[in-house]
Amino acid sequence: MRTDAQVPVAGRRPVLQVWLWSSLIGVSIWHVRRLVEAPVSEWLTETIITLSYFTNLTNILIFVMAWALLRGRGRLAEFFAAPSVQAACSLHILFVGLAFWFVLGGPQDVEAWWLWIPEATAHTLSPLLGVVWWARYVPWGALRPAQPVVWLGYPIAYLAYWLVRGPIIGEYPYFFIDVNELGYDGVAVWSGILIAGFLVLGGMMLGVDRVAVRRAAVVERG
Repeated sequence: MRTDAQVPVAGRRPVLQVWLWSSLIGVSIWHVRRLVEAPVSEWLTETIITLSYFTNLTNILIFVMAWALLRGRGRLAEFFAAPSVQAACSLHILFVGLAFWFVLGGPQDVEAWWLWIPEATAHTLSPLLGVVWWARYVPWGALRPAQPVVWLGYPIAYLAYWLVRGPIIGEYPYFFIDVNELGYDGVAVWSGILIAGFLVLGGMMLGVDRVAVRRAAVVERG
């Protein structure tokens, strides 16, 4: 088991700082663009739209986690210090990156050079840093077999929210939850595929965690 004391200290703060700024910059650029293009009277609506995307919510989660861990004190820091919480956040942001590049097809109709910045940060760098953080800085041996299922609660809650809100406003943020285009059967199929993919990723993390623990035990026994 890799304990907190065995987690490398070198590079930890710089990784958190880059991760924090990567997610913050990406979401901020998308949001500021919305505000600039809308009258002040619609800023609240535009903010709600920004927060309607799983990508943005998850990058905000990463920002909060990185900020709390850098601060190192308080209830948020205690919450995010748990290895299972850090692993969950790492998985969620990795899921964002994989879904963006392999399900949504990557950047579409980028109209200006500066709009490539959030594509490179929130959609790409932050997910990659999720892998780096989990692989290098999260203690091994703290994960339980049921945790990938528990971690699924956040995406499921997001899906449930849009299955309720979508029919009310007539719009959806992603094609795979768009009941207007796919119908409920189509959304169910896509949801099943994405849920299965999420559980596979979570299972892989759990498997790597178990192997690392066993190898560490062998090394300790000499």
